[in-house]
Amino acid sequence: MFKSLPLITSVVSALCLSPAALAETIPHAIENTPNYNDDKRQTRRRLGGKDILFNPRVDKCKTGIDLTTGRDIIDDCVPEDMFPKCKDDEFICFNRVNRLDKFWSDKVPHYIIDPRRIYCYPMDFLEDGGCSTCTPGRYCLAENRCILDERRYPCEEWL
Repeated sequence: MFKSLPLITSVVSALCLSPAALAETIPHAIENTPNYNDDKRQTRRRLGGKDILFNPRVDKCKTGIDLTTGRDIIDDCVPEDMFPKCKDDEFICFNRVNRLDKFWSDKVPHYIIDPRRIYCYPMDFLEDGGCSTCTPGRYCLAENRCILDERRYPCEEWL
């Protein structure tokens, strides 16, 4: 049921260990997690660099929370008011998040931009992989959308 249960159990146990013991425990737990060695391509993939540009025809933003229902209020994004102004030596990352209330016909959730999760990163951050367009998930270039479970989705071209 939970493929990562050995990893979770090891991490929780490791919280009570010394730094030296912790350093030995985590790599061992990761390598002994089912499917780790079978799927290193997915596990060790680099991020896609710069983010997919904001598209006002497609992207929606979280603009608040409905206090009576506790659900997100989703509306059009207003970049001038909602997005940070990045410096010339930075790039913007939207870190789109999955919605819990709207799904495509194939049961993949729609994604939104939460302005609190938009960050400006220094350009040298690209050397380490860049930013995550979809958090959680991965961006499918072939379909121009985020996919929550990339391991089970047949995208022809990932970002």
